[in-house]
Amino acid sequence: MRVLEGTPEEIAEFLRLTREVSGEETPETADVLASSTGMSGMEVALFIDGRGRTAEGKERVKQYLDQLGDVEIVTGQSARTKDGQTDYLMVRDNGKRRFGAVAYVKPANSGLTLRLTRDDVADIATECIHFRDVKDGHQYVVNCPLTSDEAVNWAVQLTQRALEKVRSA
Repeated sequence: MRVLEGTPEEIAEFLRLTREVSGEETPETADVLASSTGMSGMEVALFIDGRGRTAEGKERVKQYLDQLGDVEIVTGQSARTKDGQTDYLMVRDNGKRRFGAVAYVKPANSGLTLRLTRDDVADIATECIHFRDVKDGHQYVVNCPLTSDEAVNWAVQLTQRALEKVRSA
C-alpha cells in the first residue's frame, strides 16, 4: 500500500496527474490510503503492532484495512492508556458526510464491530458474523472477528455495506 499525505485537493491533483501520464489508473494509485485528517499508513501500522497480541492477528487487521479503499482511519483519546489513545481504530467514511465510525477494529483480539443491524445482514449466511446483545435501536450490532481469511473477506464486504448505508442516509 502506498500512502499519500496532504490536503484532499493536493491528493486529488496528484492522482489526476498520475492518471493523465499513465492513461489509466494503476494499482499504485488505486490502492492509496489518502489521509489528511486521519492517521498515516505508518501510524496505523505502528498502532496495530503496538496493540496487537499475535503476529497472525496483526496481519489480518492490516490485511482488512488495506482492502478498504477510500476511508479515514483514526483512533480516539483515552485517559486509561499510557499513550492517551483508545485500544481500537475507527474506520470512517472519507466523504463530506461523517456519521462517526462505520467499524471499530481492535488489534488486541482482531475484533471488528460494524455499524450494521441484524436487518442489514439478513440476506447473509455465514458463521463469520456474530451479533451483539444490545438494546433495540442500537446501530452497532454486527461483529465479524478477523480470525480467518474468510472472515477478513466478509469484513471488507460488510464494511462496504456499512459505508453504503451511511452514504445514503
